[in-house]
Amino acid sequence: MNSLATSTAISFKNILFLTDFSDASRTALVYALAFARRHNAKLFPAHVYNAVPVAYPEGGGVYNFSPETKQANLEKLGNLVRRNCASFQPLVTEGTMEYAVQHWIEEHGIDLVVIGTHGRRGVQRFLLGSAAEAIFRTATCPVLTVGPHVATKSCDETRIDKIVFATDLTRESEYALSYALSFAHERRAHVTFLHVIPNEVRHHLDHARIVAFCREELRKLMPEDAQLWCEPDFRVEEGDAAEQIINFAEREFPDLVVLGLPRDKDFSTHFQTGVTYKVVSGAPCPVLTVREMRK
Repeated sequence: MNSLATSTAISFKNILFLTDFSDASRTALVYALAFARRHNAKLFPAHVYNAVPVAYPEGGGVYNFSPETKQANLEKLGNLVRRNCASFQPLVTEGTMEYAVQHWIEEHGIDLVVIGTHGRRGVQRFLLGSAAEAIFRTATCPVLTVGPHVATKSCDETRIDKIVFATDLTRESEYALSYALSFAHERRAHVTFLHVIPNEVRHHLDHARIVAFCREELRKLMPEDAQLWCEPDFRVEEGDAAEQIINFAEREFPDLVVLGLPRDKDFSTHFQTGVTYKVVSGAPCPVLTVREMRK
């Protein structure tokens, strides 16, 4: 994995904020508004609702896709953002989250999706809402996930001064690196480059050499001019990748974790056992996941 010659400025122009009007969504809304204001972006507050079956005495039933229901949700979405957003367009549809997100991304040129999760950390597993899982399967743009362990803040408190870029040192992470560096450059933020090696390495004869090699690979990710606008730190942790990323975030209090996803990442199988799932469920700060989209 090669370093970038310099940081690339990234700006979001069309932000999709998905909400079910829950407390989790309200926390995420603060970040959606803050990002929209920071980038002078258009915000699309959106809601996908399931049809309500209406039964009849003679049996059978129809689904209530009433215009009144749709209009009520459009007004509710508008009321969420009207006072704090200069440019917005509420979106409402019925059906599946996968189809709605894919359709809205293509129709409105969405370049960032923001969502709050209902996840909770358990003893053996992490749980996310089905909507969040659908978005990870569908979204072709970066997704900012605000999990249940993220403290509620005001828009003025959503500063990004400390960033963790967690990488497995593969080429697929390079696309996500450009986002982490752009945030750091724009905000003069502190950036920690974090790589986790498995516990088995601890007992390897070349343990010290492996750790040193990984740390040097992390250093190579920094652009040549980075010292002028960034405070970099390079960490190599040992253990389970998801647990170490979360533990590091709980110790160091970053404002954002950035993760890269392979272009062909399939979330339809074993999603709940993956690093991404566990981190977005358990992190104490928002997590930006960036899928590799370059061919």
